[in-house]
Amino acid sequence: MGTQDFVVTDQACVWLFEPLTEAAQRFVRERLNLDEWLWLDRRFAVDYLAAGALTEDLEDEGFLVVTKH
Repeated sequence: MGTQDFVVTDQACVWLFEPLTEAAQRFVRERLNLDEWLWLDRRFAVDYLAAGALTEDLEDEGFLVVTKH
């Protein structure tokens, strides 16, 4: 098993994504268009309706995503 790139915490209607590795952080900076208000410390919030699709996209990009409930 490789290094975890993202930890995703399911908070019911909002999921929190935390990029852990440098590659994950670079991907978020360069490829995702996130408004500053979405960030809480090192995590960013995503509506639950879009969170599953984002998780799948990250995995398709080769990132290891671990989900916590």
